Amino acid sequence: MIWLLFAIATDVLSTFYSAKANGLVNKLDQGIALVLYLVFFTCAAIALKYMQVGILYVLWSGLGVIATAALAKVFLGQHIDLAGWVGIGFITIGLMIIAQYSNIDVWY
Repeated sequence: MIWLLFAIATDVLSTFYSAKANGLVNKLDQGIALVLYLVFFTCAAIALKYMQVGILYVLWSGLGVIATAALAKVFLGQHIDLAGWVGIGFITIGLMIIAQYSNIDVWY
């Protein structure tokens, strides 16, 4: 699980730095994003040794969307409208259902 959390964190941060790069204008931020993407793929690949790919993808994408939206709102001042928050709420509910009620063998 720790590898999945590292993968999510580095993916969210790489997306944040890509946004800060302003379309490749800020080369330093884009360079940081590139390094973080490489770390993300490495962590995700290691996590796949211990998890099913479908579950990893659901957790990574769902938690990543939530964290990225929060980071963009707080640090980049981006606005999320009601429909966006409702969608994020549904993602959260879906993640909770998977975590609590799924009979899928998540861990190898």
